[in-house]
Amino acid sequence: MTAPTLPALREVVLGRGSTVWRRLSAEPAIAAHFDAAIGHAELTGFAFTPADRVWVLAYSRVPAENRAMLERLREAGVREIVYVSSASTIVSRRTRCYEYPRVKQQAEDDALALPNARVLTIGLMHGDAAELPAGRNIATHYDELAAYLLAPDWPDEGGRRKRLFRVVQRPFRNPAEQALARAYGAALDATGSHPCLLRPADLLLRTLGMRWYGYTFLSNRLWISTTS
Repeated sequence: MTAPTLPALREVVLGRGSTVWRRLSAEPAIAAHFDAAIGHAELTGFAFTPADRVWVLAYSRVPAENRAMLERLREAGVREIVYVSSASTIVSRRTRCYEYPRVKQQAEDDALALPNARVLTIGLMHGDAAELPAGRNIATHYDELAAYLLAPDWPDEGGRRKRLFRVVQRPFRNPAEQALARAYGAALDATGSHPCLLRPADLLLRTLGMRWYGYTFLSNRLWISTTS
């Protein structure tokens, strides 16, 4: 008996207004490859099909809204769901005080509870290394992500995941900033599971134009220590 032929895959992006998609969709190969790009507000009325692979770039700060979004895709019977997550979720191993990593981690868990979902984990997105904070970063170039979207593979955790990032080092502006980063790291260690106690320092660093603080600092450190 001949197996039924599956309909041709239709590539759909959910998260048309995201910064990542706006950058990617400017590439002709990406624009030609994807059949549809929708925003979160269009989710209810969009006519999904069993041929769809849906790349989820949409994000809400409210966990229940992310869960409902994934549930809508499950109910629509799409072929595959790819939840695009963040390397910053690793900080959930130490603390849940940072909102963004905590919410992204919950959405990852909700996605992996679905049998047809996978998780793509990306680092700090950049088109040029100069866009990254000083120090060693867990990062993903837009060209790397574009190439992956055109030819995905799933080597991690039994075909459920892909970690698409690498370490990219950026110089500090001067020795004083480098010393400040070392001091921040020591202070972070001293806070144990309560790194958000450093929020006042984070606000000061942000005012000074430094971008390596907070969960970015902790995420980079944890991944580098894990993979080195």
